[in-house]
Amino acid sequence: MEAPKIPSDEQERLAALFSLELLDSEPEAVFDNLTQLVADIFDIPIVAISLIDESRQWFKSVQGLDVCETERDISFCGHAIYHKTPLVIENTAEDERFKDNPLVTGPPHIVFYAGVPLRYRFNNHEFLLGTLCIIDHKVRTLSELELKRLQMFAYQVESLIGLRLSSRRLEQANKVKSAFMANMTHELRSPIAGVIGMLDILNLSELTTTQQRHLELASKSAKLLLNIINDILDFSKLEANKVEAREDKFDLTKLFEDVFETFSLRGKETDKNYHLSLDWNTDLMVVGDATRLEQILLNLLSNADKFTQHGHIQLKASLVEQSEKDITLSCQVIDSGIGINANQIGRLFEPLEQLDNSSSKSYGGTGLGLAIAKKLCELMGGDISVKSESGKGSCFSFTIKLKRIRDTESELTNTKPDRQTSNKSSLSDIHVLIADDDLTNRSVIEFFLTRLNVHFTSAENGVQVSQLLTEFDSYEPIKLILMDCQMPMMDGYATSRQIREGKLGKQYQDIPIIALTANAMKGDEEKCLLAGMSDYMTKPIQFDQLFDKMVYWSTRKHKM
Repeated sequence: MEAPKIPSDEQERLAALFSLELLDSEPEAVFDNLTQLVADIFDIPIVAISLIDESRQWFKSVQGLDVCETERDISFCGHAIYHKTPLVIENTAEDERFKDNPLVTGPPHIVFYAGVPLRYRFNNHEFLLGTLCIIDHKVRTLSELELKRLQMFAYQVESLIGLRLSSRRLEQANKVKSAFMANMTHELRSPIAGVIGMLDILNLSELTTTQQRHLELASKSAKLLLNIINDILDFSKLEANKVEAREDKFDLTKLFEDVFETFSLRGKETDKNYHLSLDWNTDLMVVGDATRLEQILLNLLSNADKFTQHGHIQLKASLVEQSEKDITLSCQVIDSGIGINANQIGRLFEPLEQLDNSSSKSYGGTGLGLAIAKKLCELMGGDISVKSESGKGSCFSFTIKLKRIRDTESELTNTKPDRQTSNKSSLSDIHVLIADDDLTNRSVIEFFLTRLNVHFTSAENGVQVSQLLTEFDSYEPIKLILMDCQMPMMDGYATSRQIREGKLGKQYQDIPIIALTANAMKGDEEKCLLAGMSDYMTKPIQFDQLFDKMVYWSTRKHKM
C-alpha cells in the first residue's frame, strides 16, 4: 500500500481549511441533499464530501457509510489532493497503490473510486481542501461525460462552501453590529436621558415667560433627538430580526382613543381637523402587541400631520376578518396634505427614503418611520400600502393580525400585580441606594427622590455599592436599589449577581433591584432579570412609572 504524500504547501493548506470552520461541524441539509443527488444520478452506493486535515479525512456529508472519518494515511482522497487532479481507480485490485489498502481488503471494500479535488482560494492562493468522491463495490468505468458531471458537482460543493462562509461572516458582522448598536444605544441615550431629566427638573422652577419658552424649545429638541435615536435603534433591531411581537391583552378601542386624543389636541392649535372612525361601538379586548400597534399608528399619524399644513387627518379602523379566535384589523390614515407622485410611491417604504433631499430640510425626520411601520406590520402578520396623488393627499392602509378574547376572558391581566397608587408617605421610611456612574442621570434621580422625601445614598459603580451595603448593614439597611447596568470597575449585572449569591450579605439576597438603563435592545430586559434584578426601566426615566415601581417593590422581596 502506498500512503498519500504530503503537499508542499501543507501548512498553508491546513490554515485555509481551518479558516472555514467546517471540520467537525453539524450536518447541513444543503450538503446532504447534494451528495444524495450525486448518489442517485451515478447510481452508486457511496458518495462523500471529504476534507483532509493533519491526520484524517473527515466527511462533511456522506451517503452509504456509517463512519464520519478515516485515517489520512489510508485515504484515497489524500492522493487526489497531492496530485491536484481528479483521481479515478476503476479496479483497486489492479492498482499497486491500493490493492492491499485496509479500505479495500476490509470495509467498505472499495473496488471503484473517483474523486475530484475541492478548491478554495485563501490569501490569494488556491488550496485543495479534500474531494467530492464516489465509491462502488464493483469494477466500473467512468466516461468523459460522467467525469465532467462529477467535476460540475464538485464546483457546486465549492460554491456551497463559499456561500456557507459568506453566511457565517454575515452572521458575525450582524453580531458585531448588534454589539455596536447596543453600546451606542447606551452611549447616546444616557446623556440624552440626563438632558431631558434636567430639563424636566428645570420646568418645575419658577420661570419667566421667555425662560419657559426657551425651556420648551430645548425640551422639544432633546426629545426629537431621542426619537431619532429610537428610530435608528428600532430599525436596526428589525433588520437584525431582534424584535418579537408580544402577546398582551389590551382594549383595542381605548388604544385608538388614546392615540387619537394625542393628535386631536394638536388640531386646536393648528388649522387641521382630526377624525376617528371605528366600525365597532364597544370595548374590544384582544391579544397582540399593543406597543407596536401604537407605534405604527403614531408613525403614520405623525407623517400625515407633518405633510398636512391645513385640512383634515382621519384615522379609520375596521375588522375585516373575524373568526372565533382571530381578528384581522384594517386601518387607514387619510390626510389632505401635499400627496405623493406616483413614480415615488414604489420606494416610499424603503429605509432613508424621503422622496427628495428637500424633504428632510422642510419637514424633518430620519426617513425610517415608514420603513419601521412596514416591518412592524409584517412582524404582526399584515402589510402596509399607500394610495396618493400629488397635491390631493394620501391614504396609508395597513392590516395586522390579532387574537380575539372571549367574553369570559375579557379581564385584563398583567404578569405582575398592579402598581399601587399610594401617596408619597409610603416611601418615606425606606432607604434607597442609587448606583449610576453618570453624574447627570444620578442627579436627576436624586432630585426626584428628594421631592418624595425618600432617604437615599448614591454610588458610582458596583464596588461602591458593595462597600455601602456593608457600611449601612448595622444601623440603616438599604431597602431598595436603583441600579444602572453599565458602570466602570464593576457593572450592574455583576453587582446584582453578587448580591443574589449572598456575597454582599445574606440579608440583602432578596432586596429589590430596579434596573435603570439606557440599553434598549431586545434581550436587555431578560439579561437584567437573569442577573438577578427585579424590574427594568429604560432611560429617560418616566418619574410616574418609577414612583409606581418603587411603591410596588417597597413592600416586597425579590423572589429567588
